[in-house]
Amino acid sequence: MDLKKWFLSKRFWLRGGIIGVIVCIVLFLFYIFVYSSSINKIYAEDIAAYGGTPAWTTTVPLVTGHFFPLFSGFIIPYGFLCEFAVPICTNWSAAYEPGAVPWIMEGQAGYCIEQTMTPTDSCANLSEAVGFFGLAILLIGIYFGIGAAIGGFIQRRIAK
Repeated sequence: MDLKKWFLSKRFWLRGGIIGVIVCIVLFLFYIFVYSSSINKIYAEDIAAYGGTPAWTTTVPLVTGHFFPLFSGFIIPYGFLCEFAVPICTNWSAAYEPGAVPWIMEGQAGYCIEQTMTPTDSCANLSEAVGFFGLAILLIGIYFGIGAAIGGFIQRRIAK
């Protein structure tokens, strides 16, 4: 079947939605393979000196929504999918203090004064993957909706 014939046989709102999804995917590929690598080359000295690029370099991908799936590890809290079952020490001392728990940190024996619970690594990785793919699907849906709205508007203008 001819792809062009199939596409042109669809209603305007569906065509607009399909075009919106294509735009979303093309922008994502552009940001990953062209934009990010170019920024990293241009600001290599800043990355080495400060650990990152200037803040404005992420503005355009954030406005279009394409960096939210990439930042999903920071956006989606682990508590949705993971039980916090692994203790980590947030305040460690070599000297014993009342209420401290014996703890080995970086191969050195000491005492943990304060602990917090975290999820297992496998659950944290699963949560990040779910967040990434969930936000990616949401972003594609938003682009489909915008394209469908534009297509529907064009259909109404043509019908008049």
